[in-house]
Amino acid sequence: MKRKAAIVSVAGSVLIILMLAGCKGREIGEEVRSVDWYESHAAERAEKLAECLADPATLDGTPNCVNASRAENNVKAVTKWGTESEGVRTTPPITN
Repeated sequence: MKRKAAIVSVAGSVLIILMLAGCKGREIGEEVRSVDWYESHAAERAEKLAECLADPATLDGTPNCVNASRAENNVKAVTKWGTESEGVRTTPPITN
């Protein structure tokens, strides 16, 4: 009976160790910058985007890559909203 308990205990321990070995811990490496920060720091934004494009499989979904990409989109946008010259109504019509 003790032998069965020892085998089950060892097997359980091995299973837990194998499961934990597959877990990848989050690396605390760099400070997460906001979209606003990347909008106001063009050189750092370009550097981060180049780094993200160089290794998309690893870095594509990281907060800094996402924020740098959003900042790049915001900076490149001519306007945040459509204008009348683009044929887009920016204010709703007033109807009574």
